[in-house]
Amino acid sequence: MKTYRFTGSIMIAAFLLFMGVLMIMKLAPAFRAEKRIEGIEDAAIRFEDLEIPEDALVVGIGEASHGNCEFQTVKQEVFEKLVKNNGAHAICFEMTAGEAAVYNEAVHEETGDLSQLIADTDYPLYDTQQIVDLLSWMRDYNRSVPYEQSLMIYGIDMQGAERSIAYLKDYAERFPEAFTEEEIRELSEIGDVADGEKESTCRFFEAMEKRLAGREDINSALLRVHVQVILQAVNAPSFEESQGDYADYRDNSMAVNLKSYFEIEERRGYRQILVTAHNGHVMKGASSIYNGEDNLTMGERINRLFEGSYYCIGTEYYRATVNIHTAGTYDEAYERADHDFCSDDVLAYQAGFFVGGRYCLDFSKITDESSKLYQTIHSRIYTGMVGEGFSLLGEAAGRSDRVRLVPVDRYNAMIYYFQASPIDPIHY
Repeated sequence: MKTYRFTGSIMIAAFLLFMGVLMIMKLAPAFRAEKRIEGIEDAAIRFEDLEIPEDALVVGIGEASHGNCEFQTVKQEVFEKLVKNNGAHAICFEMTAGEAAVYNEAVHEETGDLSQLIADTDYPLYDTQQIVDLLSWMRDYNRSVPYEQSLMIYGIDMQGAERSIAYLKDYAERFPEAFTEEEIRELSEIGDVADGEKESTCRFFEAMEKRLAGREDINSALLRVHVQVILQAVNAPSFEESQGDYADYRDNSMAVNLKSYFEIEERRGYRQILVTAHNGHVMKGASSIYNGEDNLTMGERINRLFEGSYYCIGTEYYRATVNIHTAGTYDEAYERADHDFCSDDVLAYQAGFFVGGRYCLDFSKITDESSKLYQTIHSRIYTGMVGEGFSLLGEAAGRSDRVRLVPVDRYNAMIYYFQASPIDPIHY
C-alpha cells in the first residue's frame, strides 16, 4: 500500500512539475523575441491615425481572445470611427440574432438599465462594463437622431436559435399584424427546435420566410433574418459527429446572415457595415482551427460574397491574462477563471516600446521588401488565438492558445497590445 501511495505521489508531483514548466513557457518568450524591429517606429501608427477605406462594404474587427477588456473596448473605437468618418450605422456581433434584437430595441429606448439587460446574456463574455459602455454610447447617439438615422446592433450567429423563436413569439404578441393568424398559433406551440419534428418545423419556417420576403418594410426584413437563423440551426450538421463540418457550416451561416443585414442597411441608405467576432472568424483564408483547405473562415466567405470589398482588422497581444470559460462547466456549475498566456508574437512585442503599450500597422503601407518588418509580416509567425474553454489536460496535450500564420494573408491591418487585461463579467 505504501508503494502505491509513493508511486501515486510521484506521478502527481511529476504532473504538477510538467504543468509548471508549461506555464513558464507560456509566460516566457520561447524564441527570445526581445529585440526591437528596425524601422518599426516609422511604420507604426496610432489607432486614431488608422484610415479605414470608405469604399469597403464590410469592415471586420477581431478579438485575439474573447476574454480581454482591450478587445471589447476597441469594438466601440472602431464603430465610432466608422460612424464619424465613413457613414456606417450598424455593428454585427458574434451573438445570437434574438439576443442582439433585444439589445437593438434597448438602444432605441430613452431609458432602461443596460447593465441589467446584459445579465441575461447567452454569452457571459459580453456581460461586461465595456459592452454596457458601447450600448450606452449607441443609445446616446440614437437620442439625437430620428429612427431612420439610428445606429443598429445585429447578431449573426446561428447558434442559440431558441432566442430567435422567443423573440418572434414576443414580437407577435406586441405586433400581431406582422404575422398571419396561423403563424401566431403555430409559433405559440413551438418549443426547442432540437425537440421538434425537423421536417414540419422546416416547412413552417420556410413558408414564413417566403411570405416575409415578399414584404417591402424593414421590420419584415429583420424578422426574416430570425427565420433564416432558425432554419440554419435546424439544418446544421451534428457537432458531436463532426466538429469540423459544424464549424465550417457555422462560419458560412454567419457570413450569409451578415449579407442579409448589409442588404437591410443598404435599404436604410448605408453602404458600410461593421462585423466583430473572434480573430479565428473575421480573418481571411482557411480556418486556423481545423486547417482544412475547404473549411473557410467567416471572413473569407464575407470577402468572397462581397467580391473582395472586405477590410479586416485583427487584434493581438504579447502577454495577456484572459478570463475564460472552464471547459466542461455548464448551467449552474458554469465557471470562468483568469489564465495567463504569452503569444511570442514578435510584432506584438514591439507594442511595449510605444505609449500606452499599443500601436497599429496598416500592412498596405509597408512596401520595402528588404526591410525586416516587411519580411516579418510576410512570414509565418506565432500569433495569439485563445478560444473559449480552458482545460489543464488540454493544455498538457499541447499549446492551444496560438497558431502560426502569415499576417498579411489574414488581415489588412492589425492593432497590437503588449499586455491585455481580463474582462470582469458583472453577473458571473
